[in-house]
Amino acid sequence: MAIKTMLRLFTAMSIGLLVASCQDDMQSGLGSGTKHLRPLKPETIALMDSKGMRKEDPILVRTFKQENTLEIWKRDKSGRFALLKSYPMCSWGGTLGPKIREGDKQSPEGFYTVTPARMNPNSQFFLAYDVGYPNAFDRAWGRTGAAVMVHGNCTGSAGCFVMTDAQVEEIYGLAREAFNGGQKSFQVQSFPFHMTAENLAKNRKNPNLAFWKQIKKGYDHFEVTKLEPKVDVCDKHYVFDARATDPNSTTFNATGACPTYDVPSEIKVAVAEKEASDEKAFKVAVADLEDQARHDQDKARRMEERAVADAREKAKPQPGTEIAAWLGAPPASQSEVADFSVAGLPIAAPLPKPSPKSFTATQVAAAEASPAAPASPGGITGSLFSFGARRAPADPAAAAVQPTSGDDKPLWKKINPFGG
Repeated sequence: MAIKTMLRLFTAMSIGLLVASCQDDMQSGLGSGTKHLRPLKPETIALMDSKGMRKEDPILVRTFKQENTLEIWKRDKSGRFALLKSYPMCSWGGTLGPKIREGDKQSPEGFYTVTPARMNPNSQFFLAYDVGYPNAFDRAWGRTGAAVMVHGNCTGSAGCFVMTDAQVEEIYGLAREAFNGGQKSFQVQSFPFHMTAENLAKNRKNPNLAFWKQIKKGYDHFEVTKLEPKVDVCDKHYVFDARATDPNSTTFNATGACPTYDVPSEIKVAVAEKEASDEKAFKVAVADLEDQARHDQDKARRMEERAVADAREKAKPQPGTEIAAWLGAPPASQSEVADFSVAGLPIAAPLPKPSPKSFTATQVAAAEASPAAPASPGGITGSLFSFGARRAPADPAAAAVQPTSGDDKPLWKKINPFGG
């Protein structure tokens, strides 16, 4: 039991390592059946017929990472390539940008060539073909790695372009029929995205922009001609549809100086016009993106200022809190004045005072002991202008007989003939 468990673990680890490194050696000893020989489906044949294509006509492959798409182009009866079908990829490796070295888990970007020898009918990932990384350009820059595949099994991968089994079976069959029809190799064009001015503007700050503008030239050659561009490398950069004009130097050396070359005038003019149009569109797209960025920054700043203002407003005392505070903690002294707030306007209101108490016997005695108040000026004038002063009784004995009971009702109420 332990031996079987170890064998299963070893097998799983081996498969995991192969997936992680995107290695896919030929598995001819295991036998592959006939899946690589299965004929194209009737609906695929019908699609080609509707587009003026034959199954033996040449193909060309384009991949776009950002759009997650693999495209099959096929030459039609006009002699130019037309899009046959687009396939959504299960996955591709890494991020936008070229593959640089072994183990970086990147899918490559650039122009590659697939020959019949790179087709793998015995792939452990159902069916597969090697895209041809590294090419002359990659080697000129010292880039490393190998066995970057387009394969099935729809599993995670570290650098390959991964499809479903049904997709890769159809792609494999299209390539097989093209080879049977006489195509020596087919071109793979791998891009980070469709090379439009808008996409380049959005990625203008990416460190790979200069490289992308270089491979865009090959993209443009194909776009304006719909013919497979002739690809060469010299002075460590791509050249497309170039024809050497110096009879003494007709070869292109990837790391050496470029020979004197020219491009057919009809292609050169068409590409130049497209590049000029794209450059204008690029500048407009950059300006729009920068305007949008400024707008977003202003909007974010206004939202932040509003949030700060709202926080300050919430921190202020709300109307009515003064009354609530006074009700919860009344003043310590009855002589204090409470500030009431009505509709936000403070009103100073005196606190209620205690009602006067009746005279006590002590107060009466004190009154008897105090000297009599000076008499008011005599005559009628004195009587008229002395109404605000309290006059002491003429006879001290009279004060003693004034009521001093506990009843605090004023005397004038007691003698009021009307009661009350």
